[in-house]
Amino acid sequence: MVVLCLNSISFSTADCACELEERPDATEKAKTARWMVHSLDWGVVSTISTRLGDENSPAIPFGNPYSFVDGPCDKATGIPYLYGSYMDQSFADTKSNEMISLSLSESALSSVCPNNEALESCMLGTEFGDPENPMCARLTLTGKFVPLDDDSEEHKMVEAAFFERHPSMKSWPKGHGWVIGKIDIQDIWLIDFFGGATVLDPKDYFAVGSDESVDSDETAEYEMENEYLRKKSSAVTP
Repeated sequence: MVVLCLNSISFSTADCACELEERPDATEKAKTARWMVHSLDWGVVSTISTRLGDENSPAIPFGNPYSFVDGPCDKATGIPYLYGSYMDQSFADTKSNEMISLSLSESALSSVCPNNEALESCMLGTEFGDPENPMCARLTLTGKFVPLDDDSEEHKMVEAAFFERHPSMKSWPKGHGWVIGKIDIQDIWLIDFFGGATVLDPKDYFAVGSDESVDSDETAEYEMENEYLRKKSSAVTP
């Protein structure tokens, strides 16, 4: 047990699984959402619990940290894929209700990429830093959980991506009946700046990188406020 603990501590100095791309500007909402889904490697999966409550109870949510990928490092698809087992509560819940959500926080970047400095707007201990700071981006993707066919080309591609970005998965016990599934996204909720949440159309989200990609144009006044608030939010208490 001690050896395992020491090994897990040593991983804190590991290199990033993928090279991080530059964070999009706060005006580029769809691009920011796609950047988060490709750059982050874990989030919280929420399901409607089959364990909590009874038939007379209202629906009770259940959240569970989960690793995910949207493809290999060099191929961002925007589709969140999960690797799990129906022995786990979250996957078991999808048997009764296939609707799930995946919530991400930009504050997780420091665990995904330990050699990179954490964004100060996300850091506790700084004057404005906190994961709930609007400039520390938050993203929730909601949709239908769809298991992949084990023999499909998509399954082969995604499994290779998991083993590339989450290498310890290669050694997980074989008898757990591992399943790869994806979220068929129906709703995208993003906060990455002051002024409330942005609800993105999945069509705009998936259009990023194509000629159809369109983000709303903002005024010069907004751009000035954006720059000012970013600098203010990154300030560190003396």
